[in-house]
Amino acid sequence: MKKKEKDYFIFPDIPEVMYPVWAENENGKLCNFKTIIYPNPRSAKKFTRRNQLIHRSLQAKIFDAFINIGYFNPLIVYKEFPIIIDNSLRLPNQEGMYYLADYAFPELRLFVELDTKETHDQNKDKIRDDYLKQIGITVYRINNLEKPETQRKEFPKLIEFMKSLKIQKPITFNFYKYGGK
Repeated sequence: MKKKEKDYFIFPDIPEVMYPVWAENENGKLCNFKTIIYPNPRSAKKFTRRNQLIHRSLQAKIFDAFINIGYFNPLIVYKEFPIIIDNSLRLPNQEGMYYLADYAFPELRLFVELDTKETHDQNKDKIRDDYLKQIGITVYRINNLEKPETQRKEFPKLIEFMKSLKIQKPITFNFYKYGGK
C-alpha cells in the first residue's frame, strides 16, 4: 500500500521518522495517535510531547544545556522521542500505547532517562527498559540530575558508557506498520 500524506506525520525535529496517524492501543483499538501525542495547541491534554518540550523539568533543562553547548556533538540527540509500543512484542503488565524517551541517541541505539526517585515507578521503568532492550535500544538512567553532586558523578559515567558503545547505523523505526487506516 502506498503511503499517503494523510496516513502519517513527521515531527519537524525528528524528520527521519514517519509516525502513523492511526495506531493500535494496548487493547487493539485503532486510535488517532497524532491527536494523542501532538494535539492542537489549545488542547487540555496534559501529557503530550508538545507539553513535555515546553514545560521542561529542571533535570531536562540541565541536560538540554549540555546539548545546546555541543557536549554530545557530533551525535544526533532527540528530545522526548516517541516510541509506539508494538502489541506483538508487548510484555506482561506493560501499559499504554507509546513511550516518550527523554533523550534518544539513534547512532548509539541509546535512550537516556532522567528520573527522580519520588516520581518514578521502578517496576514500570523495568518493564519499559525490557521492552526497549528487545527492540535493540539500551536505556541509561540518571536519578536526580538536578543535584550538582549527581551532575559531577553521572556525566562522566554517561560519557564513558557512551564511549563503550559502537556507533552504528541508526535504528530504523517503522512505526507506520503499527497503524494505518
